[in-house]
Amino acid sequence: MGSLGLFLQCATSTIFSLAMSRLVCRFGSRRIYLSSLASFTASALVICLSKSVALVTAMSALTGFAYATLQTLPYTLTCHYHKEAEVFMPGARSARCGSAPTQAGGEEAACFQSPKHDSVSGYLHFGGDNECAQPCGPVLSPIPGKRGVGLDFAVLDSTFLLSQVFPTLFMGTVVQLTKSVTTYMASSALFGFMAIYFGKHIVFDQRDLRA
Repeated sequence: MGSLGLFLQCATSTIFSLAMSRLVCRFGSRRIYLSSLASFTASALVICLSKSVALVTAMSALTGFAYATLQTLPYTLTCHYHKEAEVFMPGARSARCGSAPTQAGGEEAACFQSPKHDSVSGYLHFGGDNECAQPCGPVLSPIPGKRGVGLDFAVLDSTFLLSQVFPTLFMGTVVQLTKSVTTYMASSALFGFMAIYFGKHIVFDQRDLRA
């Protein structure tokens, strides 16, 4: 049953990853990100309290939504921060993401056109409100010694992996002391509530800077 739960989590994560772009365009990064954290916390609580194998398995599958979100949106936002470095990183020289020379000799973003509207929720909108551009890919800063998007991606990868390493260092001891694996899920729910709180302070667009 544990293997089935992990398989369903991977399947759910795959489905949401494929649909993530459309979900963000429709609901916005903030709603998707916070809703994924809320769904994970709720799933952890249900797993912690329920004794139904079917319900626990279903909640395990639902955690794939949060996993897919954490594997996509932070990288999209990071690319967006570097694309608009003058706005989101004051004092930093903007390394235009995917820049390419234009016919006039200037530079324009290869994966973004010039926006006609303000950036919304980590994505840029062009033309009508329903047109949503895809996030650009990783590009290292062309300025030697300067902070680039590649370094920030490496930091994100490291923190994501460390978030899986650190619990393994102490959760085994906690479970042994409490003599119940339910403690593990209770800790997951607790950290889920903390993630929701800190998630509300994430800068998703320029309006968050003025808040």
